[in-house]
Amino acid sequence: MRLWHLLLRIGGHFHPTRTRHRSSRRIRHSRATCFLFREMQQTTLTRVTPLQEVQKRDGATFASIDGWQLAQNFGNPLEEYRAIWEGVALADRYSFGRLRVRGKDALDLLNRLSSNKLIDLAQGEGAYTVLTTNKGRIIDLLLVINMGDELLVITSPQTPKKVIEWLDTYTFGEDITVEDVTEDTALLSVIGPRAGALLGTDTTPLDVYGVGHVSLQGTQLPFIRTDALGTNTYYLLPTAFQAEQVWSTLIQAGAVAVGEDALEMVRVEQGVPRYGHEIGEDFNPLEAGLNSSISYDKGCYIGQEVVLRLNTYKKVKQHLMGIVVEDGSPIITTRLEVDGKDAGFLTSVVDSPLLGRTLALGYVRTKYAETDHEIDVRIGTKLVKGKLIDLPVKKD
Repeated sequence: MRLWHLLLRIGGHFHPTRTRHRSSRRIRHSRATCFLFREMQQTTLTRVTPLQEVQKRDGATFASIDGWQLAQNFGNPLEEYRAIWEGVALADRYSFGRLRVRGKDALDLLNRLSSNKLIDLAQGEGAYTVLTTNKGRIIDLLLVINMGDELLVITSPQTPKKVIEWLDTYTFGEDITVEDVTEDTALLSVIGPRAGALLGTDTTPLDVYGVGHVSLQGTQLPFIRTDALGTNTYYLLPTAFQAEQVWSTLIQAGAVAVGEDALEMVRVEQGVPRYGHEIGEDFNPLEAGLNSSISYDKGCYIGQEVVLRLNTYKKVKQHLMGIVVEDGSPIITTRLEVDGKDAGFLTSVVDSPLLGRTLALGYVRTKYAETDHEIDVRIGTKLVKGKLIDLPVKKD
């Protein structure tokens, strides 16, 4: 039985997706039968997740982020931050796109269109890879998991449609179908040093991006082990119908619900780029520090010549770095200067619990991008001192 059919059935509801035939030219964008919360989404510009009601009961306040109404915090962002590093945290990642890709040419096509070597991924293995334009600019950073008879592709919240259209553009007779299953499934992150113990399974031997299964109240759920936040992280993959029950079960077992405030603190401290901030068509993967998602010996892909040339001839014009700001509260796109000359700009800003100071991510021009160098941060008409640091952040 196919993975997503199994997930839909164990949730007590089976919704066959429409349009399953393979096309010799077009990739079909299929969706399962509408859920009630999807109908609610269509009445507003901001979409909601199926966990909003249970999160309200858990004390969440919400904010509009990436086109979604997401839990900003559950009353104490610093306690949520500590749970990520010291205990076990639970986060709703429903907004991330999830695509089901099938067909005998699926892995080969993704391998030929993106930056990393995917063709050798065995069942239960995964990797990050970058879709780039013919100019080497980032379309999105994808997590591709070989689930056996299909691939699971996790995209940024804003990009599932864009990714599908890009794959469609370069499909010529290949045996491949792509379905957006974002609304039919859920994605929960169980994070922290006690995450494996909470899940009740021996997950330690599992490789990063490996696939396992966990039993929650008699239901077998697949999960993916990741390292995106610099600590143990497991992506659980229930159906949308199962999401609230799984969330409540994990909270009752001791997980601390965390919102975007705490997740953003950790993301910036770890130097993890985010779509719309450090990732997008204004940047190339070398600037964004995505070297681990690039294979230089796999052969051609869209944008490969540009990326290879930038790497070979050291032509990268800017680099993503951490900037510790001494004073003031800079905003995103704040300019960076050295001796009055343009030196870059900020892309994300948080108050770092690890450093006890304002910490930003930003793109710094290559000639200034040296660790421990001072840099001026322009806040309105005022210049404040900043210091360039390596990522991830390490406490002194």
